[in-house]
Parts: sequence; structure tokens; C-alpha cells
Amino acid sequence: MKVFLVDDEIATREGIRNSSLWESGEYFLAGEAPDGEIALPMIYEEKPDVVITDIRMPFMDGLALSHAIKRSMPWIHIIILSGYSDFAYAKQAISVGVEEYLLKPVTADELRNVLDRIRDKIREETLLSANRNSLQNRMASGMRFVQDKLLQSIMLSPVGEEEIQKTRHEMQNLGINMAAACYTVADITCQFPRDDTEKCFQILLQVTDGSGGMILLCTSHSGVLALVMGNSREDVEERAYAFASAALYTLEQNGAEDILITIGEMCSDLANIYESMKSARHIRHLAKKRPENSRMQIIGVQEIDDAPSTLQNLEIQPLYEQLRYAATEEFPALFQEYCYSLQESEVQMEATREYIRMEGLMTAMRIVREAGGDVDKVLNHQDYETVISPGPWNAVLGAVTSLLQQALVFRDSTTQAYSNMAIIRAQQYLAHNYTNPNLMLQDAAKAAGMSNSRFSTVFSQETGMSFTNYLIGLRIAKAKELLRATDMRSSQICFAVGYNDRHYFSYIFKKNTGMTPSEYRTANKPEQ
Repeated sequence: MKVFLVDDEIATREGIRNSSLWESGEYFLAGEAPDGEIALPMIYEEKPDVVITDIRMPFMDGLALSHAIKRSMPWIHIIILSGYSDFAYAKQAISVGVEEYLLKPVTADELRNVLDRIRDKIREETLLSANRNSLQNRMASGMRFVQDKLLQSIMLSPVGEEEIQKTRHEMQNLGINMAAACYTVADITCQFPRDDTEKCFQILLQVTDGSGGMILLCTSHSGVLALVMGNSREDVEERAYAFASAALYTLEQNGAEDILITIGEMCSDLANIYESMKSARHIRHLAKKRPENSRMQIIGVQEIDDAPSTLQNLEIQPLYEQLRYAATEEFPALFQEYCYSLQESEVQMEATREYIRMEGLMTAMRIVREAGGDVDKVLNHQDYETVISPGPWNAVLGAVTSLLQQALVFRDSTTQAYSNMAIIRAQQYLAHNYTNPNLMLQDAAKAAGMSNSRFSTVFSQETGMSFTNYLIGLRIAKAKELLRATDMRSSQICFAVGYNDRHYFSYIFKKNTGMTPSEYRTANKPEQ
């Protein structure tokens, strides 16, 4: 079991870290932090089974940390450490789902007994979950059917304001409030040994238990859809990526394979939920074409949509909107319908043709550029010349059609959409700032222009390691260099690479290299 420790007292952390608790190999200390604010993003990355936390800490105390953990990672078991004077305060932890508490000072045997109880409980829960239908315990099957159909009605097809209001009212009758400032849709697909959408739904339902009703689920023909609600775009992004991370972990723990979670566009009106769902489905369509060695299992529309800054201010054209998330095979019918709708309008024929010609060309060029391509290399030069030169309308229309098809094919085939310049910016930021002992995930996320949850997810998928391990790697590499090439003492190197505690530095160094700093220096001393 992976255990994470949070305590602002260095002596307590050292005592637990150096105890005999970890010798058997049954429990593994995955990380530690001096307060909840620093710990939370690290916990998002490490996904421990158990968090041990002091109750009184600066910045974010143990109760606030426990509440945040249970909101997005309900499977984590929490042990509270408290002084005798905090006993009454500690009892409040029960309301946020804390299961165990211990009075300080705590011994290794006391902690082992509590961990053993949690281990047995996890094993029992694992056995029960195979036969448990949590949905039937929470709502009647008829209510589930109604909720499923109501959500499907607004997520799987475009609807008007009247239908939205009707759905809101009927969901309210079920005790579900759909009022929010911002929404997005997550599309979840996975495979079990036996194709079982219901099992996927039940597992995800457990993940949403801590959402406070801000995440609603419904089934679709290909998997499960999640409607994520929030108070702002930032709140929705944080919730969506935290939910996706928790869902991925829980599905993997239950034996699911080929898991893909895609997060669509954010919108401020329920009437646009269908468009958010379409964008999530579009990302899934693109993801099927990704390289086999791609690590990305959670992909948001931002990862596909992060266009070069020179394109950010371009006016969005109607044709672009129609083709943006269209599958290539849908293009002929969509474009034919688009041209027909323009010709049916009262616009003069010549003006209509000019509009189609220019908008078609600009849309093709924009699709190529946003997919990371070079317009001159991707689009056929002869078709381009036909479009921009006066000529027979049938030839121009054929060339426009060809250019748009070329752009869509390129969009679907390129892997450039999955590379993320934001992560490169974050890596450059870390390379210049890793020696700062107060450096946190939040700082790198800000440099990348992402929320904490989104950054944690994308960074680990793009680099193949968690933010914490990446930062440790930078610091250990520099420490090795200083040990080999200088006469600096270990205590000086500790501070030079971003650690305030030389004992913790020695612990981290040995954990990652198998040697203490002094042993490493001796083993790598240059020959005279």
C-alpha cells in the first residue's frame, strides 16, 4: 500500500520515515510534505492508498486537506494525527470521511496496527465491490432510467431552450439541481474482459460520490458520459481533470483496459452541452489514430485546441464551426448541406459563390495550421490556384471541396495535436527554478497556463513521470554533478539543489541512487 505523510513537524516526519514500518515491504512511503497546500498536488500525482496527516498545520490544515482529498479521490483512506488538546477538533474529521485518528506522539506499532486495519478494510471492499450494485442501493431502477434518459436527451442531440427548461424541471423533481455557471462533458470508454457498460457506470458512480452532485452520469451506446458542473471555467476544469484522474485510477484498479477519457469544450449554457459532447467525441475519434506508444489516457479539448498564438484572435467562421469536430466521412454531406443552405438564402448567386470560395479556403488553411501543419506543404497547390483564380464555378467548388478534404485528412493523421508546447514551457521553467526550495506544482502549472489538475494529468502523460519525480530527477542529477566535480559538503549541496533539510536530502538521494551522498562521492571520485 502506498502511504503519503503530511506533517509540519520535521521530527514527526523523520520519526515515521525512519521507523521499521517500511521494512517488510507491505507498506511504501510514497512521499511527504510539510503542509496540506504543498501536499495536495503531490497526492493528486502519487494517488496513495493512505494519507497520514497532522490536524494543525499552516496554510492548509488536516481537515481542509481531508475534505479536498475526499472530494476528488474518495478511495483514499485518511489517518489524522493530533495532539491531546486537539482531540475535540479531530472529531470534526468524521464529517469529512476520516476513518482513523491517532494521538501524538505515535509509535510505529500503533501506526502499523491502524494501517493493518485499513489494509483489511481495502481487501474486504475489493471483494464486496465485485458483487455490489451501488446504484440499486441509492436509487430505484425507475429513477435511474428517468435520469439516464433526461441527461441523454440534452447530451446526445441538439435541443432548444424550451427542452432545456423542461429537463431542468424534471431533474429538479428527482432532487437534482443542474444550475451552474459553467459545464463540460467527459466521454469515458474502456474495456473489461466482458464488454460491460453497466460495470463501468457503477464504478464511475463511486467516483462521483464525493462531487456534491456536481458530476452527473449517463450511459451512451459506446460508454459513459459525465456532465461536470462548476462555478467558473477554472472550477469546471479543475473538477473535470480531478474526476478524470480519479476515474482512470479506479477503473484500472477494477481491471478495465483501453481506458480513454476525453474532456470537451466548456460552455456557460446547458443548451450548448451537445456541442461539448461532440467535441469530446471528436477528440476520441482523433485519439484512435494516435501512435500505439502514446501514453495519453486523459485528453482535454485544450490539448487538441492549443493553437499558435497568432491564430487566437482570428474570427471563427460558420463553416469552420461546422467542420471543426466533424469526422472526415461526415464532410461530404455537411458541406453539401452548408452550400445548399446558402444558395437558398436571398443572397445573390455571385456573392454566395464568392463567400463559399473564400470561407472554404480560409477554413482549410485554419484547420491545417491548428493541427501544426504547413499550409504550403499540406494543401495541393493546383487546387489552391483554382480557388483563388477566376474560373468556372464547378471547378472552383471542386477545388474548395478537395482542399477541405485534404485539411481534414491531415488533421486526423497528424500527431502534432498531442504535443503540448505548454509542457515544454513548464520544463523550461523547472530547469531555471528547480533550486528554489519553495517550488510547487502550482508554480509550474501557472507557467504552463493550466489549472493544477489539468497540468498534473498532462505533464505526467507527456513526460512519462509525475511532476514530483521529474523535479526530484532534476535535483538529484545536479547533486550528482556537484558531488563528482566539487568539494562542496553534502549540507551545502542540499541547499544548492533546492532542499532545506539535509536529512531529507540524504534520504531522497539514497532512495533514488541506492547510495548516500558521501558513498556516491567516494564511488565516483576521479582517478588520480
